[in-house]
Amino acid sequence: MKVPIKNILYLLIFFYSSELFSAEIINLRFGSDAQKNRVVIDLSDDTSFSSKVFEDKVNIKFNEKIILKYDLKKNDQLTKLNFLKKTNELSLTFKRKIHAPNIYLLKKKKNKFSRIVIDYLREREKQKIIIIDPGHGGKDSGAVGLMKQLEKNVTLEVALLLEKKFAKHKKLKVVLTRNKDQFLKLRQRTRIAKVNNADLFISLHADYHKNKRTRGISLYTLSEKASDKEAAALARRENRSDLIGSVDLSTETSEVTNILIDLTKRETLNQSSHLVNFMIKEFKNDMNLLQRTHRFAGFAVLKSLDIPSVLIEMGYLSNKEDSKLLANKNYQNKIADDIVKAVRNYFNWKEKNNS
Repeated sequence: MKVPIKNILYLLIFFYSSELFSAEIINLRFGSDAQKNRVVIDLSDDTSFSSKVFEDKVNIKFNEKIILKYDLKKNDQLTKLNFLKKTNELSLTFKRKIHAPNIYLLKKKKNKFSRIVIDYLREREKQKIIIIDPGHGGKDSGAVGLMKQLEKNVTLEVALLLEKKFAKHKKLKVVLTRNKDQFLKLRQRTRIAKVNNADLFISLHADYHKNKRTRGISLYTLSEKASDKEAAALARRENRSDLIGSVDLSTETSEVTNILIDLTKRETLNQSSHLVNFMIKEFKNDMNLLQRTHRFAGFAVLKSLDIPSVLIEMGYLSNKEDSKLLANKNYQNKIADDIVKAVRNYFNWKEKNNS
């Protein structure tokens, strides 16, 4: 018995209709520019779909039957790429969190393929802003060394070195409170940190002591009460420099500001102490450290509410050895290198501890 050809055609259509009227995933393509990444899914024909977006994943569920004949290749944007035949779903898992995804269809029209496009913003790692504050400047010369060098010049020289060295690290950006011989009020220095949304504030100084045998690096973080009489006297001496500008900022703190300081001070001081520990770890290999290296005082430049801040006394200009070292370019480079290492290690530690 002969079976009519039209019946055979009907049978073929019955069994293979899903493929005859299905779109096929042809290819997966990737692109990027300075602002966003793109994934393009090439299809043999237009199709409708729905999508679900997760932190690092996009699921595309097709409303019509989809065929995938060949394995799709993923690039370095993806960790997984699965086509689930039963659910008619394509799953793309990205290596990192995706931001502001935009998923849309470009119809075939005169093009060879229909395209589903996934655009998403690159995850931008915020640059860490480090304020480097060369102490004193202009009419405020600071301490005068045994070799007649001025503290304001020593601090500026090291600050300019730090600016160059930090520039080699894309994730770190330095802003100097001054880049020339310029007088700045203490409040102006902290305002620069606020305006730039600083992550760290590092103030550079070179100390002076009546005992000419005293030498070594010391690091100060904020304390409402100085750790000893010497630290308290040093803080008063540094803060008094603002009187040159006819304003004593140490008396301007309002009661409300004090309350805010008390509320937020603990975490900021903890972070400042962590940074000091990283600095001591680097300095101790190359430098002479003052006994009880980490000290506490009420320096005005350390009083930013939410910015970890450290004041570095890089040595004593009143000491013959320190005075010579602070005028030495090699020594200045060592100090700058150690500060850069400490800051990098601090941020790496902070990132790992999600603090």
